[in-house]
Amino acid sequence: MARAEPSDISLSARAHLAAERKVGANHLIYDVGVNDGTDSTYYLWRGYRVLGIEASPVLAEKLREKFEPEIREGRYTLLEVGVADDDGTAEFWMSDVTEWSSFNKSIASRDGTPHRAVQIATRRFSSIVEEFGVPLYCKVDIEGNDRCCVRGFTSHTAPPYLSIEMSHKDGGVDLDLLDSLGYRQFKIISQVTRAQPVPSLMRIDGLLSGFPKKALRAAIKRTLGVRSFQGRKFPLGASGPFAEDTPGRWRSVSEVRRLWAFLKDIDERAGKNRLGEWFDFHAKR
Repeated sequence: MARAEPSDISLSARAHLAAERKVGANHLIYDVGVNDGTDSTYYLWRGYRVLGIEASPVLAEKLREKFEPEIREGRYTLLEVGVADDDGTAEFWMSDVTEWSSFNKSIASRDGTPHRAVQIATRRFSSIVEEFGVPLYCKVDIEGNDRCCVRGFTSHTAPPYLSIEMSHKDGGVDLDLLDSLGYRQFKIISQVTRAQPVPSLMRIDGLLSGFPKKALRAAIKRTLGVRSFQGRKFPLGASGPFAEDTPGRWRSVSEVRRLWAFLKDIDERAGKNRLGEWFDFHAKR
């Protein structure tokens, strides 16, 4: 018997489901870096099966409780592992700001945040893809190891849609890697406004950099952004809509590279205050 689809699902989501069935993607999304489960909750609400990957033992315990019904129903699978270049164990830095927990101590201790080291299990991302299959969409946000996930795909296993957190410093490396995997269409989406950055408007950051608190600057800009979609509200830091539901047009790799370089320049010019804004690369094959 065919599975019933939620009555409130969007037309674009229905198209996604049809595409999944056609290519055998099994109605699956990867949420790599689950954190508090906001993104996973949205994907489940949209009707997808979700594979969540979370390295933090503390967060993983909370997630097992949060998604206990979905885990029992087989709609949600949680892997408590860190994605790394090798299977085994590694030192992982737990930050009091949970989204900054990382294999990189400098990220976990950002802004003097208290942090501590724990040993966690690690897995190669390629082995995870081999076990669970190719998803329709893969969201990656794991503070410093995003590229490790992307390297785990091949041109044959790369999903139709993928997003990773944009590095202001060396995002060009990620664009090269995505291009090598066959991704030809791209967007840069703000985690603050949920919109594509407009260069002429981004110059406001030169003024907002006078505010010492990044959270305040982000709050000011967020009032202009897309804070909800299909009745769902997205808190600061969530990935938000994905695939064809992301706003604006898809761009070529050369176009998005120029936009990344522009954002990098603004970030560097802002000095110690930086942008106070984070972005994701969204890629489409």
